[in-house]
Amino acid sequence: MSTTIQCAAIFSDNMVLQRGKPVPVWGTGTDGVSVTVTWATPAGTIKEETKVRQGTWRVTLPPQVAGDAGILTVSGGDTVISFANVVFGDVWFAGGQSNMELELQNCQNGAAELAACANPDIRFYQVVKRAVIDADYLADEAKSRWKVCAPDTAATLSAVAYFFARKITLDLKVPVGIINCSWGGTSISAWMSKAQLAKSAAGQRYLDDYAALVGGKTDAEWDAEMKAYFDDWSAWDERVLARRAKDPDVTWETLNKECGICPWPQPAGNKSPYCPANLYNSMVKRVVPFALRGFLYYQGEEDEQRVADYFEMLYYLIGQWRNDWDDDTLPFLIVQLPMYASREDVEAGLPAKNWCLLREAQYRASQTIAHTGLAVIIDCGEYDNIHPLDKQTVGFRLALQALKVAYGKKFDADGPLFAAAQQEGSAIRVSFSQAERGLEFRGKSEGFEVAGAEGVYYPADAVIDGNTIVARSSKVSAPERVRYAWIKYGPTPLYGKNGLPAMPFRSHRMDSIDSTDSTNRTDGGV
Repeated sequence: MSTTIQCAAIFSDNMVLQRGKPVPVWGTGTDGVSVTVTWATPAGTIKEETKVRQGTWRVTLPPQVAGDAGILTVSGGDTVISFANVVFGDVWFAGGQSNMELELQNCQNGAAELAACANPDIRFYQVVKRAVIDADYLADEAKSRWKVCAPDTAATLSAVAYFFARKITLDLKVPVGIINCSWGGTSISAWMSKAQLAKSAAGQRYLDDYAALVGGKTDAEWDAEMKAYFDDWSAWDERVLARRAKDPDVTWETLNKECGICPWPQPAGNKSPYCPANLYNSMVKRVVPFALRGFLYYQGEEDEQRVADYFEMLYYLIGQWRNDWDDDTLPFLIVQLPMYASREDVEAGLPAKNWCLLREAQYRASQTIAHTGLAVIIDCGEYDNIHPLDKQTVGFRLALQALKVAYGKKFDADGPLFAAAQQEGSAIRVSFSQAERGLEFRGKSEGFEVAGAEGVYYPADAVIDGNTIVARSSKVSAPERVRYAWIKYGPTPLYGKNGLPAMPFRSHRMDSIDSTDSTNRTDGGV
C-alpha cells in the first residue's frame, strides 16, 4: 500500500525561511506515516520528526540565523521531497490592492529597474490569484514557486515590495523574502474572515451590504454576468492597448475619452474576489502559518465611500492576521494614501475630502495599535492617476518604518507630525513632533488653512519659526483651528529637514467630513 506525504504549496526551491524564529513546516499525508524534516547546510544538520494525524502533519524547526543556503528535505512513507537553495532571512507578507499589486515592469523607469534588479538575496512568492478554491485553483497552486529576483523572473513582482526588499537587504545584509498577496480593486473586507467581520459593527455592514447586492443570484447567474462583463472589459482593453501602441505616453484623460471608461465594478456574486472574506480564504489562509517578520499593507482606495468604518476595519484586520500567525507583536506597516483626484470627479465638482479621512484613519491606527508603522507618501500622488508610478519612494519609506518598528534602529523614519496648535492673537502656532532637525518648505508655503470658532476655513499664509509653523489669514481675526493638505489632491510643500514630508492633519477631528471652507472648493486643490 502506497503511503505518501505532501508539503504545503508555499514550500519550494529558492524560498526564504524566517531567521530567529521557530519555523513551521507542514503538509498533508496518509494517517500514521512518520514524517522527518531535515535542514542541512555546510554548518550542520537539524532533524525534526512527527506523524500524520487526521490527514495533516506539522513540525517546527528551531530558530536559525541567516547564513549559507541549504537543503530542506521532507521524507515520509514512499515520499522524499527536497528543496534546494533555501536560505534563512526575513519574510514579509505584502498585502493590499492595486498599488501593492503594481508590477515592477510597470513602475516609474520600470524597464531600467527590471534590467538592474538581479539580487540573489531577494526572493518572492506569488499567492495564487483566485477567489475560490477549486480544481483550477489547486492546479495553479501546485505550480507556484519561490523565485530569485532577476530580470527574467521579476517583471510581475510587486514594485513596492521589491524596493522595500532592496533597501532592507542593503542595510541589514540579510536575504528578504516577499509573499505577495494583493488584488486590485479589493476593499479591506476581502482580507478578513466572515467570522472576524461579524465581530464588529463596521464589518457586519460590509457583509450585509454585499449580500444585498447579490440578492438571490445563483452562482450560475453570476457566471453568466461575469462572462458578459469580461467580454465588455476585453473589448475596452483591446481599444486601450491599440491606442497605447500608437502613443505609449497617451494620458488616461485621452484614453477615457477615446476608448471609454473602464467597465467597473464587476457584478456582485458569492464567488467574486470582491465578496467579503473570499480572498482571505483563498489567499491569506493558504500561507498561514509560514513564519514571517511582518506585514506590509497598501490599501484603502476602494473604501473611499466607507471612511467612517475604516479605522475599525483596519483594527480588526490587523488583529485577524496577527492572530492567524499567533503573534500579537508582528509589525504591521501601513502605506498612507497619497494625493489623488480624478479629472472626471474634479470636472463634476464632486467633494474631495474622503481620502483625507482615510489617511487620518490610517494615522490613528498607527498611533493606537502597537507595533505598527506608517509610511507617509502624501507627496507621491499623481493627478488623474490612482496608480502613481513612483513606487521607489513608497518602498523606501516602508523600509524606513521597518527599520524603526521591526528592527529597532534609531534614526529618522518620520517627517513632521502634528502635535498641537495654540492661538497667538491673529495667528495660530502649530508645533510638531519628529521635527527636531527643523522644517522647510519645498516651493511655496501652500496648503495651510485656518478657521475661527465658526469653522469656516480660509487659505493661510504660513511661515516657519524654529520648529513650528505660524499661520494666519486676514479673513480670520482669531484663528482656533488649522489644517494642512486637507484636500484630496493639492500641494504638499512642508518637509522636515530629514527629507521626509509632513503628514496631512487637522487640529479638530470633530470637524465634519467636508468641513466648510471659504471657497466651497470641490476641485481637490487642482
